[in-house]
Amino acid sequence: MLFMTYPNNLLRIDLDSGTTTTDPIPQPILRKFMGGKGLAAHYLYNENPPGCDPLSPDNLLAIMNGLLTGAPATNCVNFSVCAKSPLTGTWNDSHCNGWWGTELRYAGYMGLLIKGKSKSPVYINIIDDRVEILDATDLWGMDTFSVQTELKKRHSTDREARVLTIGPAGERMAKLAGVFAENRTAARGGLGAVMGSKHLKAVVVSGHGKYEPADPANFRSIRQRINEKVRNSSGVANLRKMGTAELVKVVNETGGWSTRNYTTGRDDGLCEKLDGFAIKDKLWDGGARRRPCPGCAIQCSHLAVVQEGKYRGLIHDGPEFESITLLGSNCGIDDPAVVTAAEHLCDKYGLDSMSTGSTISFLMECYERGLINKEDTGGLELTFGNSDALIEVIHMMGEGEGALAFASNGTRDVALGIGQGSVDFAMNVKGLEMPAYLPQTAKGQALAYAVSDRGACHLRPWTYGKEVLGRGGQLDPMVTTGKGEMVWDGQQRNAIYDSVGVCKFITYAAGLDDLHDLYLATTGFDMDRHEFDEAGRRVAVITRAFNNREGFDRRHDTLPARVTTQGERPVTGAQLDAMLDEYYYAAGFTKEGLVPESLLVELGIQS
Repeated sequence: MLFMTYPNNLLRIDLDSGTTTTDPIPQPILRKFMGGKGLAAHYLYNENPPGCDPLSPDNLLAIMNGLLTGAPATNCVNFSVCAKSPLTGTWNDSHCNGWWGTELRYAGYMGLLIKGKSKSPVYINIIDDRVEILDATDLWGMDTFSVQTELKKRHSTDREARVLTIGPAGERMAKLAGVFAENRTAARGGLGAVMGSKHLKAVVVSGHGKYEPADPANFRSIRQRINEKVRNSSGVANLRKMGTAELVKVVNETGGWSTRNYTTGRDDGLCEKLDGFAIKDKLWDGGARRRPCPGCAIQCSHLAVVQEGKYRGLIHDGPEFESITLLGSNCGIDDPAVVTAAEHLCDKYGLDSMSTGSTISFLMECYERGLINKEDTGGLELTFGNSDALIEVIHMMGEGEGALAFASNGTRDVALGIGQGSVDFAMNVKGLEMPAYLPQTAKGQALAYAVSDRGACHLRPWTYGKEVLGRGGQLDPMVTTGKGEMVWDGQQRNAIYDSVGVCKFITYAAGLDDLHDLYLATTGFDMDRHEFDEAGRRVAVITRAFNNREGFDRRHDTLPARVTTQGERPVTGAQLDAMLDEYYYAAGFTKEGLVPESLLVELGIQS
């Protein structure tokens, strides 16, 4: 079988010199790392200077597609934005769906590797093999929506130009700044600040190529099989109606829905006003306003239109479960319109809505405890449930002006500034704010937060589904034995999804066997399941090794004091230690959480 004929080029961009070069990516590297997260990890592990300042010109920014990105099948739209994180100092990969990555593939590129810093603001325009670095002085200071509109107007021709950009938060290198590709976001870990540090405002792309699988007939057969599973999946049906908002009600009922800065896991009053049924009826016209990614058979995304009240007429893509929780219940907010307006502002300014909500909820608790007052907040009564205060703080964070502008650097920095024991309830791991699932309700999910390569993350892996919701089998959420091995297995599996270029919602219907078959039909690789799975293991190991090199080890695989010492079911230090021992053993790491050189050699990461 022939290898796919579609170009798999790496576009290297040096902003110091203003030069670009295009290199074919060797087929053995693609086999080992697949693309996306894995391919970016390979380049950054080998080329990023150890110990470099994340906001220095030396820190490489990788924007990578997977080998399936752009393939004409459902969910094949994912691309990864990767760098050393200014928020955590760790490895960071953040993922984005939508149209941009597919367009980059049509232009003939697997990805971009960007180094250096321009003397003045610039943006990159890519039309197939023509690459220009253009002046962005007039764009600097503009919000993400305005930049996208302007650059589409400038560069759309026979194809609609696709735009990836940062907002004002990224320009001033706020640590919560994300990277925005129209209505989709690579939000986590401050990668928008990395773009800002390079004076890079945007990347525009138009491609005229056509994606050609290596084995078109087999590809069509496998695609049909996966689509049939999508049609028959009850999970997909719920996702299509309510998106991830469907999780609000079920997670609340399990006691794991974070409210008021993670102090409780259930609030039926908030849930009734914010659950998927309320969002669907109040914002999504009964679920009819779907806004899917290209070629998606699942169609989880919805367009919100606020019908009444202060924000009447606001149109926004979303909101989804994490934002509903972290900008909503975790701040004591019960109005879907306010949550929508808050998420819209985060997108406009270029802020991670999850970390923004978590940081504001932390400030609300500090205010209610008397650790800060109106003098500190610029006159705001920053109590839980104060919708106007929530919106005003987002403006401060986004514009970089006002008493609480510093909050755009996240809970860890804010807690260090406030002191007074507030670090105990600053809910982050390694600096990355915690997602919506209360970790005390699922010991495996707590471990996953502690050992994730980018800090607290529910997708490295999402064990909550199996531990608490019974998806894919049921495990006792309070048992610690077996959770270390479970988390390691999940990290390897998720590394595959993040490297091949698929949205994880494909797992609502299809499994790794289906993905393996689709991958082979697309690439033409003669790769059995062992080699396929081994690629996921390799990616999970290399990002751990990257973090080891940056000084991270067992001491940093921990959880906030609120999780380990407070509440009815804390994840005690002894429990976490036992799970860490099991996790390190399953992964082949040392008891200190280090990747031994022999494992790097075994996996072909280094010779």
